[in-house]
Amino acid sequence: MQKKEALVTLLEASFVFSDEDKLALIDRVPALNDKQVDALGKYLAREREFVLEHEEDIRNNMDELMNELDKPEPEKVYVGQGKAAS
Repeated sequence: MQKKEALVTLLEASFVFSDEDKLALIDRVPALNDKQVDALGKYLAREREFVLEHEEDIRNNMDELMNELDKPEPEKVYVGQGKAAS
């Protein structure tokens, strides 16, 4: 039963599956056999390991994105006749 509880924890933290898919998989966990639990658990553990191994890069990319979002939008200068395009 501990493996299934760990599997649910990994499913809840997964980035790959949508919330809908997570709920569907969590509902199926009690009926999974040991081989299925191990296979899905290994996949989700690899996903978690990947995120942890690349955590610094992910955080740096997020910081860069947030900095770009915080920059003020440059003033628009219109040249020509008529109304500005929206």
